Amino acid sequence: MRFEDEVGRALRLTAGAYSTEQRLLAERALARGRRRVARRRIAVAGGSAMAAALVAVAGVQVGGSGDGGGRGNPAATSGSDHDYRRFSVTREEIQNILSNGMGRAGVATAHPEVTAAGSSGPDRPATASFDFGDGWGRARVTLSVRRVDPAQPGLKKLITCPPRAGSPYEECTTQSDNRAVKGYTEAGKAGGIKKWAVTMLSPHGYVIDVATYNLPSPSLSPSPSSATAHPGVRVTPGATARSHEPAPPLSRNPRMNPGKLRYLAMFVDASFTGAGKPNSFGTVTPGSRPEPGDILPVLKSLLPKRLHIYSEGGTGADGHVVVVDPKKGYTTYIQAERSAGDTEFWSQTLSDGTKVGTRRTAGEQPGVIELRADALRVNGLWMSLTAYNAPSPTSKKRGAEPAVTLDELKAMAVSRTWLLAR
Repeated sequence: MRFEDEVGRALRLTAGAYSTEQRLLAERALARGRRRVARRRIAVAGGSAMAAALVAVAGVQVGGSGDGGGRGNPAATSGSDHDYRRFSVTREEIQNILSNGMGRAGVATAHPEVTAAGSSGPDRPATASFDFGDGWGRARVTLSVRRVDPAQPGLKKLITCPPRAGSPYEECTTQSDNRAVKGYTEAGKAGGIKKWAVTMLSPHGYVIDVATYNLPSPSLSPSPSSATAHPGVRVTPGATARSHEPAPPLSRNPRMNPGKLRYLAMFVDASFTGAGKPNSFGTVTPGSRPEPGDILPVLKSLLPKRLHIYSEGGTGADGHVVVVDPKKGYTTYIQAERSAGDTEFWSQTLSDGTKVGTRRTAGEQPGVIELRADALRVNGLWMSLTAYNAPSPTSKKRGAEPAVTLDELKAMAVSRTWLLAR
C-alpha cells in the first residue's frame, strides 16, 4: 500500500471517533493531502495533459468527500434539459404569456387589466389574471403554472375527473392528452358564478391551470341587498361609493369556451422550455411583431445545432433557410409554412390529438429529394415543413441527401413552439 493511501485510511478510521467539528477538520486535512499528492504527481509527470487529468481527479475526490456517502453534488446535473427542480419566471414574463395567449386564442377583449406574480422555484407557482370586457360586462381568466416531475405519484389525480356522485363539477371530461376539462357553478356563493377550468400536465414538467369566470372576480358578485337597493348597479364589498357599471346577467356562461381554454393551456406550455425557463417567443411585449408571422425565427430556433445558416427569408405565413452541413458540405433548402390543407397524408396521431404525416418524394431536378413533414393540431394549426438537397426547390442537387433527416423534420413540425407564432 502506498504511503498516501495509508495516511488517508488512517485519517478516515480516526475521524470516525471524532465529533462533528473534528471530523470536518480531518476531512479538510485529507483534502489538502490529496491536493499535495496531485501536485507532486504533476511535477513528476511533466506533461500538461497528465497534469490536467490529475487535477480533475483530485477535484472530484475533494468534492465527493464532504457528503459522507460519496454520492457527489446533486446540483452537478442542474443544467440538464429536464431538471424539474428549476423554475424561474418573472412577473412581467408570466403576465406577457397570459396576454399573448389570450390574443392567440382569438378572444376579443376590451380594457384588459392584468395582474401577475412570478416565481423563482418549483415550490411556488407563477400566477396571472386577466380581467376584460367581453361585450356582456366584465369577465376574468386566471393562470397558474408550477414545475413538477411528470412521474411524481399522485399527479394523475389532477387530470382525472372524480366519480359523478358527489363531484363538485357540473361537467367534467378527462382527455387523453393529460388534460381535464371542468365546468361548474361555484358552490356556496350567491349569484350563480360560473367557471370553466382546464388542468393540464405537460410532458415538459409543468402543471398548468387556466380558468375563466363570467365575472371579473368572484368577490364582486352582487349581494341580494345590493341588488334590491339599485337594480343594475354593482356594489363591491367594503366600497365607499357605488360603481355605475351595469352588472352582467349572471346566468350567462363564460365567454371563453373549453376549446379556447385548451388552446390557451397549450400556448402556455409552449412558452416554457424543458429547462424551466420561459421561451422568448412567448414573453414578447404584447402586440409587438419582431418578424412577420414569427415563422422564420421559430424555424431557425428548431434547426439542428450542427447546421449553419447560409441565407434566410420569409413572409407572414412562411419562412425558409438555406443551410450547410459543415461536415458533409451538403446545401439544403428548408421551408416552413402554414398549410391550407390541400393534401392530407396522415400516418400517425399523437396523444394530444395532433395528426402527423411524413413522405419522401422526388424533386423537380434529377437527383433532388423532397422530404416533407406535416402536423395538424386540434386547434386547427397545420404546419408543413419541406427540405430539399438543393439551394432551392427548383435548383440542381447539392449532395446525395438533405442535411436533415425525415425524423428531424418531423420533430420540428410537431414542436409546440409553433403555437407561439403569430
